[in-house]
Amino acid sequence: MKLLRQSLMLAALAAAIFFGWSTVAQAGEPRIALKGYDPVAYFTDERPMVGDPQYQYEWDGAVYRFASAQHLTLFKADPDRYLPQYNNWCAASVAKGEKVHGNPEWWLVVDGRLYLFGRPIGPSLMSKDAGMKGRADENWPKVSGLPAPPLPDHMRGASQSQ
Repeated sequence: MKLLRQSLMLAALAAAIFFGWSTVAQAGEPRIALKGYDPVAYFTDERPMVGDPQYQYEWDGAVYRFASAQHLTLFKADPDRYLPQYNNWCAASVAKGEKVHGNPEWWLVVDGRLYLFGRPIGPSLMSKDAGMKGRADENWPKVSGLPAPPLPDHMRGASQSQ
């Protein structure tokens, strides 16, 4: 039983390290959100940018990092404007009524909101499917209560440096 518990704890730790925004912190320390990517950069620079630890801000139990002091100031003034929709879950999957881990490198801004995707094809699918956002919005109350899915096979055993 002890070995099983230790194995489960190690698997959870590996998953948390891989996803960054769910990084397990030491007791009392908040997690790093979005794998350390700057949520404001998607809007101002139109690309993902890794944030700098010198510009960070704790919001809703997570630490967000920013590429500049200006980005930090913008976020502090209106965090909801910059946070990914569906609590970082893949928008295409939420539209299908499922939960799939989103990746901050696969993203799209639509109507002033940031959406993440679980696969690189996600942004182009949403761009071509005008109804995806509406279906995801409709499904979100149900999907948000679903348990977190296991890591996909292609993410298992991945390097912790990702």
